Amino acid sequence: MSDTMRAALDDGNGIVSIHQSPMPERFPGSALISLKQMGICGSDLHMNNERTAPQTLPSGHEPAGEVIEVPPGEVRIQPGDRVAIETIGSGKACESCYFCRTGQYRHCIDKAEESGGAFAEYMTRTPLGLHKLSDNMSWEEGALVEPLAVSVHAVRWGGMQGGDTVAVVGSATIGLAAIAAARALGARKIVASARYPQQKAMAEACGADLVVGSEPGELEDAAQSLTDGLGADVTIETVGGNSMAPLETACGAARSQGTVIVVGGFRGVLPYAFLPPMLSELTFKLSSCYGIVDGKHDYDVAINMLSNKDTGFNGIVTHTVSLDEIKKGFDLAYDKTSGSVKVHVTA
Repeated sequence: MSDTMRAALDDGNGIVSIHQSPMPERFPGSALISLKQMGICGSDLHMNNERTAPQTLPSGHEPAGEVIEVPPGEVRIQPGDRVAIETIGSGKACESCYFCRTGQYRHCIDKAEESGGAFAEYMTRTPLGLHKLSDNMSWEEGALVEPLAVSVHAVRWGGMQGGDTVAVVGSATIGLAAIAAARALGARKIVASARYPQQKAMAEACGADLVVGSEPGELEDAAQSLTDGLGADVTIETVGGNSMAPLETACGAARSQGTVIVVGGFRGVLPYAFLPPMLSELTFKLSSCYGIVDGKHDYDVAINMLSNKDTGFNGIVTHTVSLDEIKKGFDLAYDKTSGSVKVHVTA
């Protein structure tokens, strides 16, 4: 095997191109995975805009691939296994700290150092972070496990109950995943907002009963209409950004004493008026990534959903490019007027 591989690196000015880079470090206990397909996340777009120095390691955290080598004595995963790769938490976790012992690997306090992400030909992670795909799943579906697991975690960690009415703010990838997860886990009615026509169509396919636009007041009014004036039991905010408007929308769509689950990444120091949600006695649940909830890993729940082929989330990929064309992939992901919803890259 060569000492180098093809990897996509940002030059510090938001321009991503292919380089010959060193093979990823085989840190203690790690496996080597040949990457097959990976998704471009909205957070990848944000990080490219915010980065000020050239990358030395590739990013990317939505991959699926084939295991090439495993550490000595490994029995959970074997070479040839097709896996979805949990790159952020369990794939680098120490497996012995408090958070690892409680299945919250995202919060591990002694993670392995970063050895490189998914926009490359190979990566290394521990077998704990490798989740076997079902035989009937494609590489494309394997690369959808990570974003679906984000919202599976939000719904489960946030405490949605079967029979709840759910409002979802935003129908980009994580919003679509939230719709699909809420539907699969027993939501009675789901209303969502969408900015673009292709997002609206995907939201309906993923299980939303009603999809409205993203103008102020639209989701709030729809949630009231769907519940005879009560409001949603649970709202899931998936947009984030540089304004608190999406959170205000989420709170406005919730019923008094309802729950607001915050998944979107809000950036910077932003003012927020907490008096209205306080008077409504709302519960805020903040959700980040995935872990074990009620004895089961969010990745495994997501794999079961995708394997069952009964959610529109399986079909959200609108564009696929090769690793050599990754700049085109980023351009498509940025430009929603292209009709893009989810852009994938094949290694």
